[in-house]
Amino acid sequence: MRRYLKIAKWRANKQLQQRSWQPHKTRLVERIQAIWFNLSTAQKLYLLALSSLIVLQSGWLSATITIIALVIEFWPKFNQLWHSLAGKALILIFYASIANFVLAGASGIVNDVTHVSSTHFNYTHNFATLLYLPPWAMGISLATLLLFQLFLPFYIFALLLIKPFGSERIKFISQSYSPLLTAIVRFVLASVVLINLISFIDDQPPEEVLDNIVSTFADSKAIAKESGEEQQKAVEELSEKIEQQLPDSSEKPLTPKPDVNLDGDGETAENLRQFLDTKGYFERSKRLIAMFAYSFEADSYSRCIKTENSKAVELNDYEIVQVTPDNNAEYGYRFEVIACDSPGILPVTK
Repeated sequence: MRRYLKIAKWRANKQLQQRSWQPHKTRLVERIQAIWFNLSTAQKLYLLALSSLIVLQSGWLSATITIIALVIEFWPKFNQLWHSLAGKALILIFYASIANFVLAGASGIVNDVTHVSSTHFNYTHNFATLLYLPPWAMGISLATLLLFQLFLPFYIFALLLIKPFGSERIKFISQSYSPLLTAIVRFVLASVVLINLISFIDDQPPEEVLDNIVSTFADSKAIAKESGEEQQKAVEELSEKIEQQLPDSSEKPLTPKPDVNLDGDGETAENLRQFLDTKGYFERSKRLIAMFAYSFEADSYSRCIKTENSKAVELNDYEIVQVTPDNNAEYGYRFEVIACDSPGILPVTK
């Protein structure tokens, strides 16, 4: 009899627990479904990106999803801004400024590679511009968007403050679910995208990039609190620290060389190995610029006498740039300015 009473008591408690939990569970599921269906497509992608960052701990997956969400959310606003006269002028000025900085930077890079003015390497300068324009445009656009996300919560707060005064005309953001929380999540995810982009360009782990940003911010904050003499001393110490961290171009990289099995020329295989050993997008771009200058810009035949297996680019009637493949050179090719020794012009004897 006691055994039957225990079984009946257990069944009664189980039914009471199911009856007490079932309504709460149903309401919770309905609430989650209501929130999910109220979210826009971009907000759902932001939530997916945040989940992949927290659960899967995949920065690149989170950054990719975030970029798709940013394009979906801000492309209609970009089109709306483009169709207005003031917005079109603002966009053109913004990207024209980026293009101007890219052209100037590409000119300096070509000069660093060839050791002469970039005006003598017009096609190489254009090629360098094509290489540097995408990261510059994407990086500055993401940085601008990141700064915009930083000020967006204050803008929303200002809109909430002026709303009791009857101001309903100002609407810059879409009427989405929880815009303030969305702005905070968007700022965090945009920061993740920017860190991963810097990590890809510099060929460094994202954790190291984040540590460098935090340490730089902490050092600059500490320097700002010091006096003038202490600031000068701290800046000198920081400069020495940065110079010590920079890799020495005379030393070969210590990273293990990947196994590349090629049946072609040994020189091509060596160039490919050196290209793979080079770290960072910009350093690899310099090797591509040197390769482009030798393969496409320089002339195989010249009126001036040059060494075998070299090409020439004429500077003027008396000088040429001799480009020679050299695996010991900094970027795989040696650029030398020599006197033009031709049938009509004899070099000056020293």
